[in-house]
Formats: sequence, structure tokens, C-alpha cells
Amino acid sequence: MSLVCCKLLCAVAAPHVYEAVTATFECAGQEFTAKGKTILSDGWKELDRRFRASMKTDADEDAQEETALPELFDGQAFENVAASVTQHFTSPPKPYTEDTLLSAMERAGAEDTPDVAERKGLGTPATRAAIIEKLVQTGFAERKGKQIIPTKNGIDLATVLPDVLTSAALTAEWESKLTAIAKGELDPAEFMQGIEDMTRELVSTCSHISEDGKILFQPERKVVGICPRCGKSVYEGKKNYYCGNRACKFVMWKNDRFFGERRTAFTPKIAAALLKSGKARVKGLYSVKTSKTYDGAVLLADTGDKYVNYRVERNDRKLTQQQA
Repeated sequence: MSLVCCKLLCAVAAPHVYEAVTATFECAGQEFTAKGKTILSDGWKELDRRFRASMKTDADEDAQEETALPELFDGQAFENVAASVTQHFTSPPKPYTEDTLLSAMERAGAEDTPDVAERKGLGTPATRAAIIEKLVQTGFAERKGKQIIPTKNGIDLATVLPDVLTSAALTAEWESKLTAIAKGELDPAEFMQGIEDMTRELVSTCSHISEDGKILFQPERKVVGICPRCGKSVYEGKKNYYCGNRACKFVMWKNDRFFGERRTAFTPKIAAALLKSGKARVKGLYSVKTSKTYDGAVLLADTGDKYVNYRVERNDRKLTQQQA
């Protein structure tokens, strides 16, 4: 309730007024920039500052160090200026929280949005929170404490999408046209036709994802073991266990006739044991001759041919052989 009261007071308080100055200096053909900010009236910022102090919360993350520049004029020259070289390290931007992300969505594309536009930024006050929640539910973002972090899928999606779709300028353009429609200056059908044309163009020009883009969205492969032929990793596929080396033809099929006749599922556990030691202990193997089940050891008997061979060792004595 205190936060609601504070935000309400800030909304009706006097505006925060400041004067921002950017000065550009040239020295030895290089340009240097200095920025200064002078507060003319604290306005609503004073209420916000006092509220944060009373609640012992962090200072406003948008607040910047306020440094006033001396009086300057165009063409002013400075002589015998003291200079020194210092080393600094940059730090990554702070992760978004729910509040800062909502604020960023509100400001997104503001510089490209006409002042006459009724709505600015991404979404509306009523839909922005739902947009964030949908990103979390679809796996493009995740919550870590108070922070909202983009997932690998979210970063990969932003990487492969065309710039026109990831830029807030598109939203700014649409808002401008919606304002024109509201004023009767633009035909709604013309606006929708423009969207359809853009969609067709995007589908035409972006129908094929680059090889680098395809790699981004490949499912994470599960390593089962080491290939007995080339020594590379063997991965589990939907229907088989295959060598990651494309030049190597080693593959073990899950629906192999050897396991089918013995009514035994070719599980990753069995495949891992075969690749590790060439032998896998299996219970409940079915015998066609006796119509009974028994326990035994399945042996990998790979000869390098197109198909992999298996043998079953029963009671460590009787051997039968079958080719897949």
C-alpha cells in the first residue's frame, strides 16, 4: 500500500526538471565528449528519494551521477590542459527485474514514436506484465530471484529473427499509423495491407535459416558412449544410437530384430554398457524355442559392416548369434 501511495503522489507531483549539456572537444584529431546535468527542480524525484530512504531500498537504478559543467561557449580553446591515462574495466549491464523490465518496455522505441501517439513502448500498461509472463511460460525467459534472465532459446530466437522484428521502431511506426487511423487520416484497410505485404516479404526473404542458425536450435544431444570404430561420441537419436562423426557409419537401431525377437527394449542403459565394455547384462530375455524368459548378457560383436552384430550369452555357457 505504501508503494501505491508513493507512486500516486509521484504521478501528481511537480515534474522533475533538469538541464542536460553535452560538450564535444577536439584534440589531435580525436573527439572527446563530456556530459553534465544540473537539477533545476527536484519535483517528484524528491518524493521518490524520501520513500526509498524510508523503506531502506536501493536507490533509483535510472539515477545517474549529477555533474555540472563549467560555463562553455562554441569555439572555446584550452591550452596546457593536464591529461593522464587511466585504466578502467567495464561491467555488464544489470539484469532486469520485473519493475525495470516494465519500465524499459514502456520506454522502448520512445525516440522513434511521434509525440502525438497515444501509446508508446511495447504493449500497454494492462498487457506488459502478461507479455513477460508469456515469455517465461514459453521458455524464452526465466526468473532467478527478483531478476528476469533471457534463456538460451530466447537469445537464439533474437539472433535469428530479422532486425525489423526485433526493433522497437516497428512498434513506433505502427503506433503512428494507428494514431492516423483514429484521426481519420489513414484507411485501416491500407494499414492491414501493409502488414500483409511485410509478412509476405519476410516469409520470402527469411524462409531459409542459415546453417549457423540451424545449429542454435538443435536439441541438446545426449552422449551415450564412445564409438568403437572411430572413438567419437555416440548420441541417442529418436530411433537409434549413432556416431557423431558423419564419416563413420556406426549406428545401433532401437528396433533391431535381435532385441525385437527377444522382446527386450534397447534402452540407453543397454547401449551405454555395450559401448563401454562390449557387454550388457539383461534380464527377461525371451526365448523363441522355449517360450520362456531368461537372464543373460548381450555382447556387441561389431565387424565394421553396415549392420552391427550382437550375441547373447546365457548362463555364461551357451552362445547364440544373430545378425541384425
